[in-house]
Amino acid sequence: MHVNHAQAELYLNDTPVGAVTLRGSDNSWGYGTFHPNDAFAAFAPLFGRWSLLIHADDQTDRLSPAASEELRRAEFAIDGIHAKLLWPDRREWIAITQLNIDGDLIEWKQAYCAK
Repeated sequence: MHVNHAQAELYLNDTPVGAVTLRGSDNSWGYGTFHPNDAFAAFAPLFGRWSLLIHADDQTDRLSPAASEELRRAEFAIDGIHAKLLWPDRREWIAITQLNIDGDLIEWKQAYCAK
């Protein structure tokens, strides 16, 4: 992965939706801050719903069955988005297999590439 504070551009379904500042990484996971542009508005309700559900039962150890099912649907929809990062300093594209956006926080799992 790249050095901390590196800048990338997030693309969802081939649309640039905002800037990402890398804050760290752990194995194939990266995390940082997300600065959306206007195009992110088309995706914001889905990530907002996921965020509300993930924090809905913060007072308890387990999600209710209804919240768990709704969370599963939100995660399935997010997983259906084609996500990738462009690191312009290297002109390098990184495919993302899992993506979480919670406010200005972002984390992603980089697709495995055999060399």
